[in-house]
Amino acid sequence: MLIERAIKSGLCAVICMLMSCASPQDNRAARFDGDWRALMRETESVQQVQNLRFDCAPFTETFFIRVKNGVASGFMEADENYSFSTPLDQRGRFKALIPTNSVYTYKDAQVSRESSIVLVLEGALSTRKKTGVFVIGDQAIDGQGCATQVQFVAV
Repeated sequence: MLIERAIKSGLCAVICMLMSCASPQDNRAARFDGDWRALMRETESVQQVQNLRFDCAPFTETFFIRVKNGVASGFMEADENYSFSTPLDQRGRFKALIPTNSVYTYKDAQVSRESSIVLVLEGALSTRKKTGVFVIGDQAIDGQGCATQVQFVAV
């Protein structure tokens, strides 16, 4: 009887520990749950990255983002083919790399090469300003390129 009671107590303790371990993580993730929009703010017309000069057009499209259980999934509202899914950290920060299957040709006086274009959306939903950056970039230089400031708005 004493052994049986100890087993039941031990089992109860294990179940309680498992539940308590899961709850804080779920609460942290749920803090950002909901629908968000990434609104583009401003793009400088000429941007220098490393030794490359980018002539950048203003980017005005909006991204729709849904956060559920610590994972942000979203797409560009103008073209749902540009979609992503990426985890948020405990502070609501994320970085999504979105391939485009597009290339551009870079030319200078001696070199001509093709490179893949990648879209990068990153930011933080937990900061007071809820800001980030959207980049239409060159995959060969870690997605750097034409950067646009972003404001995240809960909807």
